[in-house]
Amino acid sequence: MSAGGQTPAGDLPYLLGFVAFFTVPFIVYLARVWLGMSALPPGKPKGAGHRLFGPLFIGYYYWLMGPVFRLALRSRLRPNHVTVLTLVVAATTAVAIASGHFALGSALLIVGGSLDIVDGQLARARQMATSRGAFLDSTVDRICDGLVFSGCVVYYAGTPIMFVSLAVLVLSFTTSYARSRAETLGVVGSEGLMQRADRLTVLGIALAFSSFIGHSVEGFVPHPLYAVTAGSLCLLAVLSGVTAVTRILWTLDQLATRPPPSAPALHEVRPANVARVASNTNGRALFRAER
Repeated sequence: MSAGGQTPAGDLPYLLGFVAFFTVPFIVYLARVWLGMSALPPGKPKGAGHRLFGPLFIGYYYWLMGPVFRLALRSRLRPNHVTVLTLVVAATTAVAIASGHFALGSALLIVGGSLDIVDGQLARARQMATSRGAFLDSTVDRICDGLVFSGCVVYYAGTPIMFVSLAVLVLSFTTSYARSRAETLGVVGSEGLMQRADRLTVLGIALAFSSFIGHSVEGFVPHPLYAVTAGSLCLLAVLSGVTAVTRILWTLDQLATRPPPSAPALHEVRPANVARVASNTNGRALFRAER
């Protein structure tokens, strides 16, 4: 048994199964698009979420997930149930990655990412979309990202890749926060190449290839580097950094064209706030004037 939990005989079958599971349906989907049986999703305008993987791959994955969507609709699952299940899967994924079980981590990461799509589809299909559900889903997404990349930090502790993993973790939060904060200011859009689904896709593919390639190159050492995953984290750090900067600059540019918010009139100031200001400044005359 190797440090990654894979026997020499198990690495190649898993990798071949992983590739076949996604490649064969992709070929079928390409044929459907060519024959006009499936339509690609429309491209998004600038600021609405340009992605590393374009409409072809997005349409393919939603088509691939079709049976799962239909099964979820026939079940008694509610969208929030799926959201919480996503969190459980992410925690398990983090443990698998942190302990060096990269092949298992790749499978769990893809399952978790797929569940994150299911809850939204389920909410829309059953007309159960609410602001509470959207808030829970967004919050759980941030926690899941933190767990998954924290698993990478733990596995690569004491190596330069640990700092790269930390950079990806911080930049993923920065990218998400920039979008949410911009939306509170009236700027809607998610400009930048590396979206959340793109980050998880790149990492999931790298994890799937790591065991076979790592064991072939490094042998069954106690703590393999798994260069494929290490390289993907470096790529994610660079692209996530570019995405964060692009999104921040794009948002600042949008805000620059808008008039600044006007200061509230005196009658709009709440009495409690006036009293607090007066107390903080210790000015009795000010309090009397404002009251």
